[in-house]
Amino acid sequence: MSRRGFTLLEILVATAILGILLVTVYGVLSRAIYAKNHSEERADLYASGREAVLRLADELEGALPPSAGLDVGFVGVSGTDRVPTDAVQFVIVIHRQLGTTQARGGRALVSYSLDPMKDSTNLFALRRQEEMLTAAPAPEEADQTPGEDAAPAAPPVIAAHILDQVAGLRFRYLDPETGDWVEKWDTTESRPGKPPRDLPGAVEITLFLSDTTGGIHDFGTIVDLPLLKVPTPVGNR
Repeated sequence: MSRRGFTLLEILVATAILGILLVTVYGVLSRAIYAKNHSEERADLYASGREAVLRLADELEGALPPSAGLDVGFVGVSGTDRVPTDAVQFVIVIHRQLGTTQARGGRALVSYSLDPMKDSTNLFALRRQEEMLTAAPAPEEADQTPGEDAAPAAPPVIAAHILDQVAGLRFRYLDPETGDWVEKWDTTESRPGKPPRDLPGAVEITLFLSDTTGGIHDFGTIVDLPLLKVPTPVGNR
């Protein structure tokens, strides 16, 4: 009895069917992997955006009113580029535990701004800079004469990028005198015939982040400034 093998046509048909099945399975798996990676990337993007906005809002909420005689205060600058690249600086109190390698806390000038990213067009990194306004005491040296006052060390300046892939940053400030939202705020500028500006009533923060596909996602909040000095009515003075 002779054995009959597979013909060339049967082998080609079986190979074609197997190829179709493999392509179908690969397509399903690749779409599932893409969806998984896309979901994880979107979750990371939203977590980073919310964390950055909440951190900025938390520090803005602790902004101190401007002090007389100091050339620092609450300054909000509106960006001039096609995309919103606003910046803000304000004074807060930094609380730290003293240590041998850690600067002491105190009043600090904090600023948030955008730095262009070198390898990306129209994308920025969110920069936070902290400059202590009170000088830290100089470390004691062995050859220092007892009772001699040591010269204070220069206040440290700490700057770092806390977030990248930023497509824009926008601030708006609530004018407590008019009730309007304005694009700029400066407590250090002189206003002839008017008292110096105090803190704004509230600050609106909008942060724009870009994903890997070029989509723009905005994260925003409005924070009240509780340390704003409310003017006393004339009849109650």
